[in-house]
Amino acid sequence: MPASIDLSPTAVKDRVDARIRETLDATALALAPAGAAGAEIIDVLAESSHGGKRLRALLTVASHAAHGGAADAAAVSVAAALEWFQTAALIHDDVLDESDTRRGRPAAHRRFEEMLGDVAEAGTAPQLGRSAGVLAGDVALMTSHRALDGALVALADPRPVAELFASMAELVTAGQYLDMRLAATPLADLAGQRESIMATMRCKTASYSAEAPLALGAAVAGADATRIDAMKQVGVPLGIAFQLRDDVLGLIGAPEVTGKPAGDDVREGKRTLLLWHAWTSGSDAQRRAIHAALGRRDADQAEVDDAVAAIVEAGGVAEAEHEIESLTQPALTRLDSLELEAAGAAVLRDLAERLTARAS
Repeated sequence: MPASIDLSPTAVKDRVDARIRETLDATALALAPAGAAGAEIIDVLAESSHGGKRLRALLTVASHAAHGGAADAAAVSVAAALEWFQTAALIHDDVLDESDTRRGRPAAHRRFEEMLGDVAEAGTAPQLGRSAGVLAGDVALMTSHRALDGALVALADPRPVAELFASMAELVTAGQYLDMRLAATPLADLAGQRESIMATMRCKTASYSAEAPLALGAAVAGADATRIDAMKQVGVPLGIAFQLRDDVLGLIGAPEVTGKPAGDDVREGKRTLLLWHAWTSGSDAQRRAIHAALGRRDADQAEVDDAVAAIVEAGGVAEAEHEIESLTQPALTRLDSLELEAAGAAVLRDLAERLTARAS
């Protein structure tokens, strides 16, 4: 690994953040003919892309270094592309889930609703806000490809990187549809949906939270197909464990830490492994408490709290913790077995552990 590459989280984040700003500036120039409307989209995207743990970016750069990569600028561009993809996914997800907040701030479509309330006809701002959120998410997705192009032009063979990114984006979209489809099914069918719940986590989250970052970092470094596949095999279980940790935090995490209201997944009717376990293993009283609040946007806080307590008492959180452990440890063992450059491998292992043990 070239000595000039600093793999510390602060250094990597600074470089990725700079690339994120560069691509947004380029997008702003492209939107300039739209005048104030284009500027509003850019303002919302600037806020939506700011912050976050940048774990996907860190994984990408660390994987690149672990494979002896020298295309550092290209790796940073791919990392920025992943972060822009994440921004697009979150904006669209919040529209679909009708979420009010993201990272402790108003969700993008709520920001548009507020802005458009001053110019729109009475009563139309909520729908306009949702529509604007979809469009802003689309622009964020296009901006992710702008960042990706900055890497592709620097690579001798860009095809593996382009193919990995395209496959990831397609799978995440299908995973989002599967998540939405599951949430719409009758609760009575939940017992037979464990396989679909696991497939949702694998497609919607694992694919771009761990599998693709690890594979893309290796591909930018010029790793062969066998090694790229090995990194994907590490990333899939880590990514599922990452989603399970997110589900635990979404149920019982502190809102001031997570930036989302506790129990929000209950109101959204989200089908999680925690819910599945509680529903299939809990008592009749626990199922009644869950049923009273699940998927109800108008459920009061007491009803949500009772449902959360029922899921916890029925062992949903404990089962998720067991599943996280059973996924994480074999993935770490496999990672340790690979012949990787030492400094990059050490950072990768630390990040893999952070994916599944975080508090926010």
